[in-house]
Amino acid sequence: MEFLLDTANIQQIKKYNEIYKVTGVTSNPTIISREKSEFFPTLYKIKEIIGDKQLHVQVTGSICEEMVKEAETIVKNIDKKVYIKVPTNEEGIKTMKVLKDSGYNVTATAIYTPQQAIMAASVGVDYAAPYFNRMCNNNYNAPEAIAQMAKMYKMYNKSTKLLAASFKNTNQIMQALLSGAEAITASPELYSMMFESPLITSAIEKFSEDWAELYGDKKIYEL
Repeated sequence: MEFLLDTANIQQIKKYNEIYKVTGVTSNPTIISREKSEFFPTLYKIKEIIGDKQLHVQVTGSICEEMVKEAETIVKNIDKKVYIKVPTNEEGIKTMKVLKDSGYNVTATAIYTPQQAIMAASVGVDYAAPYFNRMCNNNYNAPEAIAQMAKMYKMYNKSTKLLAASFKNTNQIMQALLSGAEAITASPELYSMMFESPLITSAIEKFSEDWAELYGDKKIYEL
């Protein structure tokens, strides 16, 4: 089970990298543009924070030649460990094949169907990223689709991991995990929401009250 941060916000990455055992950080052109900062300087700052953890960076080209050239530039400017995110259409599959044959780490992104997922796995990508909420918005049964992807990967002994993405709430994250996703990438806000519950708050408050009755405001290390 792997958890990645789907953000390019430097302060968020600093904060949540200290809180959680994250596998790395994912980004895309939309996420990068939100920060209104330079492309490579932003990625350099992220790498400074996460060190050897994974960094997934998406290309923007529309044809194979453009995407391969962008991938080469990204790796040259960062390092060979970067995961190149490529949209999963025909030109994307062609690009993934070229990149994997050249030794790149590759993440197939913008996946909505099991068909896309198995074709991406056929060229040896490291991760395949089904878009959970976007699938739901387009009347796809996201949990069922992810379960089918996981079943096919197991059936055909594919090493590609399912990296589920695009979530609007924590219930969707749990559905993706229960359906067979091995990794999740989500906004830091959604990870925080996993701990938002009146039951958790009341339990912690009760522990504090019971402790204070006997020991006042002393901490264990002060006894």
